[in-house]
Amino acid sequence: MNGARQTLSRETLAAIPAVTTRSDLSDCLGRICAEAGAERFLLLGTLIDHGGERPYIIASNWVYDTVHILGLERLARLSAGPRTCAIGEPAKPIATDGDDALRLLARHGHAEIYCVGLNATAQRCKALFSSGRVGAIDDQMLPQAQLACCYLLSRVPADLLGTPPPNSLSVRERECLRWVSEGKTTGEVAMILGVTANTVNSYLAHAIRKYGASNRAMAIATAIRSGTI
Repeated sequence: MNGARQTLSRETLAAIPAVTTRSDLSDCLGRICAEAGAERFLLLGTLIDHGGERPYIIASNWVYDTVHILGLERLARLSAGPRTCAIGEPAKPIATDGDDALRLLARHGHAEIYCVGLNATAQRCKALFSSGRVGAIDDQMLPQAQLACCYLLSRVPADLLGTPPPNSLSVRERECLRWVSEGKTTGEVAMILGVTANTVNSYLAHAIRKYGASNRAMAIATAIRSGTI
């Protein structure tokens, strides 16, 4: 652990608003990763679709063979473990001797791994930071890196994160989300729009699915951040 670092450098944070391409996204993640003492990063997203969850990699500098051998499902299980820290929780390293998958990671240069949860988008995102040497990652810097990643994701266009662009919602879907965001009930929205309550629920369900959200509140938050409503 390197106690000399206190906060992420201004240069790193200043680069975040300029994200417009996948290359920019990877570059920013690489800077955040390096300032925490890590060598590698993997940003994992989870889309909720038709009642199921689908993990996918948003950005990574891992060797392809490592990802291919491990597989997305095992990566998702790894990121959902008890040592994944939420915002405000202390960072804890993931033991790499727990099962074959983790031992494989250690052999592929991931001797030390931390996983942090990110709250910034409609997806359930996790960031894995790893190093080939135990003790290289500064666990005191990881909360800063975690918040920087959240800020980064909030500044990235939705299409770069694998989410539908704002104009993918229909006019009615946007209207329903807007009225619900203002505190209207389903019945009240139905009266305002001159449709049935079932129709309103259908529009809202479509919007939730398009945003990969798990509920109305998450879809509304995504629509507000993207400027859709």
